[in-house]
Amino acid sequence: MQLYQRWTANWRSSLKWKLVSVFAAIILCNSVVIGLFVNKEVTTVIERDEVRLSGLVLKQANLNLGRYLQEYERFLMTLGTSQEMTTWTNLSINKKVESLVPYSILQKDQLQPFANVHPEIVSISHYNINENQTFFSPEWAQRIGYSMRNEPWFGEIPVVGNISYHVEESHSYMDSRLNPITIPVVSLIKRFGFKGATYVKIDIRPDLLQSILNEMHLGDNGTGLIVDSSGTIVAHPNKDLFLSPLNQAMTERIQDSAEGAFVLDDTKEIVIYDPVANTDWKSVIILQYDEIAQSIFKIRNVMLATTIICLLLSVALIVFASFSITRRLTKMKQSMKQTGLGKFNVPVPVEGQDEITHLAQSYNTMLEDLQDQIKRLAESKLAEQQSVLFSLQSQIDAHFLYNTLEIINSMASQIQHRDIEEITISLAHMFRYIANNKQAGITINDEVGHLRRYLHIIRIRYRGQFTYNLEMNESCRDAECLKVILQPLAENALKHGLETTGQSIDLSISIRNVEDRHVEVIISDNGKGFDEERLHSLTGELQRKNFQSSNFQRIGLLNIQYRLSTLYTSAEAGLTIGNNSSGGAYVQIVFPYIKSDQQQ
Repeated sequence: MQLYQRWTANWRSSLKWKLVSVFAAIILCNSVVIGLFVNKEVTTVIERDEVRLSGLVLKQANLNLGRYLQEYERFLMTLGTSQEMTTWTNLSINKKVESLVPYSILQKDQLQPFANVHPEIVSISHYNINENQTFFSPEWAQRIGYSMRNEPWFGEIPVVGNISYHVEESHSYMDSRLNPITIPVVSLIKRFGFKGATYVKIDIRPDLLQSILNEMHLGDNGTGLIVDSSGTIVAHPNKDLFLSPLNQAMTERIQDSAEGAFVLDDTKEIVIYDPVANTDWKSVIILQYDEIAQSIFKIRNVMLATTIICLLLSVALIVFASFSITRRLTKMKQSMKQTGLGKFNVPVPVEGQDEITHLAQSYNTMLEDLQDQIKRLAESKLAEQQSVLFSLQSQIDAHFLYNTLEIINSMASQIQHRDIEEITISLAHMFRYIANNKQAGITINDEVGHLRRYLHIIRIRYRGQFTYNLEMNESCRDAECLKVILQPLAENALKHGLETTGQSIDLSISIRNVEDRHVEVIISDNGKGFDEERLHSLTGELQRKNFQSSNFQRIGLLNIQYRLSTLYTSAEAGLTIGNNSSGGAYVQIVFPYIKSDQQQ
């Protein structure tokens, strides 16, 4: 009793088991009712009446096919034993030219008359093992170079015995314009003479075989066909299915016995088969179940009506069960619609104690969290807007700076102060280059232009105290390059040299292409160089692997190394520093040679 009460309580609190129980009862009811009628009525009538009718239809088909093939067999026997055939065979040994006379008589007296009354004949061919070969066709020509010896079945024809049958898409013919053509044919081959030295082959179209089957009036959907021992279709109403394989399941059933009948469970087709005499073929008739089984239509209608009634009852039961179970889901759906309209203060009513109850509670909790998040987001947006306004207020208007530089340039021009004009123009170009946020398309040529403008300003400023020499391979001009990496290095050399010591400085810049793989930039000076402690410290910093952009606030050696290591994965890419043997310091930059898309 306690076990039953515990099970009942679990069932009431679980939506899953309620649905399983209801739908299981519905399916079980339908299956029992339908199964009783199908097993008792349909199976009995099908197996008793339709198989018997199928056997009668099949006997008629095989009778007609046998009569048709016997006519060809008699013709071949008459042809093979004729005097003209014997003479042609004997002359084929070493008098092939003389053999044309008996063959012409054979063609006139036997081949031509037989072909006239059998329009399905494609050709009649003779072949002697001494390579004498003849060909007769009412319509087609034989392909040049054709030899019966090259046929795949040539070695399989027995010396004595019944006619051999082979079906194929023949490529041995040409039309009236001598163009190769493909013809579906059924070949009848038999050997004659001493040790079967002569082969006689008759090629016929498979159409007549099919027409014999169609004469049995198999109904609107019935199909008659012929298959060989491997299940390949020899004749079929649909010519596209010629030589295609029969259904695998059907082929296996047909190969189990010489004759018989069965019903395919999946397609409800009745299949009847029987061997064709003196061949490895079987004639097959496929009849549709609903055309043959007229006697069970009444049972089928009763079964259908019963099924419909059961389905209607099932639908009513499912609707009732669904309504009682999904009532709370409908309420939850309505609350969710309110949430979609922006009303986040409409909770879902909580009823019962099953999975839907837990879902409603979780949804209400989610609404509370969502309201809290919306509040926080609004506060964050307000703070962000205030920050943007503050940032905009603190920014320098770039146009104001450009206009100011232009005013200075105009004033210098009026007093004809050439140095101020050049410095102003160079500074304006430098500012535009730095302020442009578009990184794509920067080349070494652009970066060198920026460097030259800076060096031009420095040379004007310090006059004879500063000189520089810049050499660059032409192949490097269109190589991709990071922005603002050369000018800071030149600035460092001046800062720690000329500006610190007051001594004149000579700067050397070399840019070259290393085997179209890397670009190497070396900037060296003739100053005092790095002291050992500073060199060791900077080298250690440059070799660090965990660079962070927050580690430096201005553009310098570490900044450039960070940008190179971030952009390029090559092990050679990076920055190296050291002292020259003749005095002064050098900085080397290496990065991959990548040709700019704008230049290609």
